[in-house]
Amino acid sequence: MFRPLLRVLRRARILVFLSLIAALVILASYMFAGFIDEAAKSAKFIELGFDHIFVPSARLHIDRRQLMSRILRYQGIPFGFFPATTAYDIDHPEAYSFWLGEEHWTPPKSFLLSATALASFRTHMNVINDIVRLEHASTLVLGDQIDIAADIKQQMRTVVESLPATWDILYLGHCSNETLRPTTFHSQIYVAADPKCVFAYALPRAGAWRLKRVLDNMWPVPQKTFEDVLSDMVVPLFLEAYVVDPPLVAHVDKISDSLYSPTYYTLGNSTLDKLGLLSRKHMR
Repeated sequence: MFRPLLRVLRRARILVFLSLIAALVILASYMFAGFIDEAAKSAKFIELGFDHIFVPSARLHIDRRQLMSRILRYQGIPFGFFPATTAYDIDHPEAYSFWLGEEHWTPPKSFLLSATALASFRTHMNVINDIVRLEHASTLVLGDQIDIAADIKQQMRTVVESLPATWDILYLGHCSNETLRPTTFHSQIYVAADPKCVFAYALPRAGAWRLKRVLDNMWPVPQKTFEDVLSDMVVPLFLEAYVVDPPLVAHVDKISDSLYSPTYYTLGNSTLDKLGLLSRKHMR
């Protein structure tokens, strides 16, 4: 007679215990998130002068996230990984699950771009949407397969402080052969005429808003890649764009389990080199 009652009481205790654990985890996560936010605000210089740093990365790119974690932690730079859209997501929209806070988007209908290019386009759109939604004053977007200058924090302090209030986008790394036009406000900041590659760019809130309006009108049928869309907006000066040169960020390729090689440009003072991960044999 008492056994069913005891069984019910035992289950009730377990349920209460699990509920308390869940409540503590949720409370701790909010407290930790608040601590990180406050730390970021009070140590903005550590974040290269930007309010936030996003590193888009696909689910399966575990090795790339390990690389980025090692580089940025070595530098003492706070950052956050961002879920990248993949070619599979584009090809199988019926299986896609929107993450918390993601703007629901219509599956693309463009036949001019590959699924990989469309996934990249959507990823950058999602990043820009989050910059606008979270109201970051400025944000740096980094690729997940890069090298950064070992003294990037020291150099970026003067770069960010020197930018005009009207800037829309800043490329910290590029792969363009264009002739750069110098500016009068900083020896390393040049006017971008035809920028290429989007593995390291920064946006202020106003620039993100301008980009969002244009990109929203292009989706779900973009005719060009995200990189080419940016170039098209810079050339007629719709976006006030600048380039840091020499670059402070460079794209790299993985050539073995523990070595990487520069793709377009070799940094003179490389973080990967300091970590023993840069192949000098393959340096370009």
